[in-house]
Amino acid sequence: MNPKNPMTRFFVRAPGSRPDYRLVLAFVWGDADCDTDGNSYNPASREWTALYARHRGRPLEAFDVNLSSTDPLVLEVESQHEWIAAAIAYLLAVSTTGGVSAAPSGPFGSAETLLPRISGFDVEDAWARYQSSRFQRATLDDPYPTPMR
Repeated sequence: MNPKNPMTRFFVRAPGSRPDYRLVLAFVWGDADCDTDGNSYNPASREWTALYARHRGRPLEAFDVNLSSTDPLVLEVESQHEWIAAAIAYLLAVSTTGGVSAAPSGPFGSAETLLPRISGFDVEDAWARYQSSRFQRATLDDPYPTPMR
């Protein structure tokens, strides 16, 4: 951890399946070149509980999502950039119909409580990237759908 940039952490109670991890990348960075690691057994899996991503063009922009608890399913989201941690936690809470908290045991509130912490990030554009991504159509049988024309 960099003492000049301490990690920002949020916890997401995620009762529903997660989005394809590539949709998470589309939401926060669009079609950026990223290093990733995680436990998605298939790129289109919605059951992952660990994801690391770093933007190659802006290597200081990175985040981690890790399992905090299994019952209920709670994910820990962290980044040295508050806006990234807040944006990822917001997306995961909305897409899984879950809630967000500053503590692993809650209380969990509405994802919208994170919006003021996503400084300088255009959430409307992020949702547009997310919704128009070809990975919306990805399935376990077809994890790499062709781009829409």
